[in-house]
Amino acid sequence: MLETLTTIIESKLLKPKSLIFDLDDTLVSSNLDFATIREQIGCPPGNDILKFTQNLPLPARLEAEKIIYGHEMRDAESATIIQGVEQVLAELASNSIKLAIVTRNSNQATQIKLQRTGIKVDKVITREDAPPKPAPDALLSIANDWQIKPQDCIYVGDFRYDLEAALNANMHAAWFSNGTSPAPKYSEMAHFSFAHYDEFIERLDNYWHSARRL
Repeated sequence: MLETLTTIIESKLLKPKSLIFDLDDTLVSSNLDFATIREQIGCPPGNDILKFTQNLPLPARLEAEKIIYGHEMRDAESATIIQGVEQVLAELASNSIKLAIVTRNSNQATQIKLQRTGIKVDKVITREDAPPKPAPDALLSIANDWQIKPQDCIYVGDFRYDLEAALNANMHAAWFSNGTSPAPKYSEMAHFSFAHYDEFIERLDNYWHSARRL
């Protein structure tokens, strides 16, 4: 059963000031085939696709960006909200916790996914707005804009780049496993993890009130 954050606040009188979320496979479904994208643009396995693309000569970079964009747009048209996300975001917002999304996705694909799923947050940053994760720039810009210390923010994501970005920004890192088993090695970077959104508030509460501040 989803414990309400109101109960937590009344009993503990403490809460994070901001929660920032990844988008794909954290708030919404995604079926991007990264192996196919790598093959089509010539990116070696294991390499960061966006970094690889940025380092290509201009004609090749433009072609690679076109391929990536096409995959993202097709993926956006089938996105659905992950179970429990709507309730958690509403609960957090009702308790005056600032909400944001930082994604490596393109702006247009991101907007389509948000429109399809009805997700609303206070701020959205895509790779077109700031250097992509694991760079901390986007996360730090949110904290700066809202005049919030990074240590009072939590970043939630499902992949290594998300956790690395949070740690690079000196924020708390939460890993959404979405039922992944066994847990990948990079999940050990997270300060806490959860498998389903119906347990998120409880996991957040347990971590926030027992963790030593960064």
